[in-house]
Amino acid sequence: MSTVAATRSKTYDIVYIAVFAVIMAICSWISIPLPGTSVPINLATFAVILAGLMLGSRDGAIAMLVFLALGAIGVPVFHSFTGGMGIVFGPTGGFLIGYIALAFFAGLAAKESEHPVRNYILFTVIGEVVLYALGSVWFIFQAGSNIQTALMACVVPFLPGDAVKMVLAYLVAGRLKKVIA
Repeated sequence: MSTVAATRSKTYDIVYIAVFAVIMAICSWISIPLPGTSVPINLATFAVILAGLMLGSRDGAIAMLVFLALGAIGVPVFHSFTGGMGIVFGPTGGFLIGYIALAFFAGLAAKESEHPVRNYILFTVIGEVVLYALGSVWFIFQAGSNIQTALMACVVPFLPGDAVKMVLAYLVAGRLKKVIA
């Protein structure tokens, strides 16, 4: 591969990472608070999974790191146009870190396979479990709650919506890959 092609490829990778960090911010801004919990419903997990599927595990995770870094320095990319270290270290901070793992696992599902749907379900569910585990443990630490309270506040209400987002991300990624190819 020539240097121009290699540079072009790296440039495209950087641009796509930036684009998905922005998509993540937009999907995070669309936020619906749930009564009884400090964790809002938004389209973030859809964007995280889509980033992993479109960019692969490494670049999908990097896009989430960029998103997290922007928010940590105060750019209002998190839910409800918030940003700053207070959000990163607040009750939802574990979920923000978990987005990196979810993008990574969704990206593993993007690899060519004889069983793409099975792999997608497997890797994305593993990523969701890691996301929920990190988010719940951090919530327990921050809120001083027990596991039952954390699961009822941070996991159970979100399972149906996240299942729908998993299906939609898979369908959208399939369409986007056809358009981009």
